[in-house]
Amino acid sequence: MKKLFFALAGMLALVSCGTRNNGPVLVHEIDSLMIDPFYFAEGPHTYRVADTQAVTGLETDNYSVSWYVDTEEWEFDPDSNHIFSKIEIKKGEEIIGSFVDDEGWSYIGVENSKALMFRSFKIDDDCTALVFRGGVYAAGIPELTIFVICGNEVKVVFNKEYYIENVDNDRITIKKDSKGSDGCITISDGHISIVNNEYPTGKTIY
Repeated sequence: MKKLFFALAGMLALVSCGTRNNGPVLVHEIDSLMIDPFYFAEGPHTYRVADTQAVTGLETDNYSVSWYVDTEEWEFDPDSNHIFSKIEIKKGEEIIGSFVDDEGWSYIGVENSKALMFRSFKIDDDCTALVFRGGVYAAGIPELTIFVICGNEVKVVFNKEYYIENVDNDRITIKKDSKGSDGCITISDGHISIVNNEYPTGKTIY
C-alpha cells in the first residue's frame, strides 16, 4: 500500500515553554533529524474513540489523551484491537494537538493489556513529555514517539524506530533488535537527551 509522508517543515524549530513565576522563559531546540515522518495511507479514514486517559503528575492544568481506532483499517477485530491510528491531546475540553499515523501506536507493557497508553515525565515546571510505543507487528521495529506539552502547545520532539526495553524513573532503555540495549533516553533537568550507538557521548533531543 502506497504511503504518503506528512511534511515536517524546517531543520530546527524553536519552542518557547512559557513564562515561569521564578525565572525566565525556557527555549528549546527541536532537531528534525530526530523526527521520522508519520505515515498516512491513501484511502478512506474514519475514526472511533477507543480510550481516554488523564496525564498524571501535573500540579496545574488538566490534560488528557484520547486514542482513536481507524475503523476502515483496524475494525476487523474490535475486541482484540490494539493499534490506534489517531491521538488527540486536550487541555480541559480544548484539543491542543491531533496526530495521525497509519502504522499506529499500541499500549505500553504487556501486549494488548490496555493498561497504559503512554508514560508521562516532568521535564521542568513548564513542560511535560509523553512517551508512546508504536504499533507492534510481526515484522519491523515500532516507532517510539515523544510529545512535549507546554501550556497550550504540543510538539513532536522524537519519532524513531526503537523498542522500549525498560523504563526506570527518568530513563528509558531502548534497543533496535533483540540482541540487547542500544542506549537510553533520559528526561530530566529541563531536557530530553539520547545516548546510543550513533551518539555515544549523548545528544540533546529537546
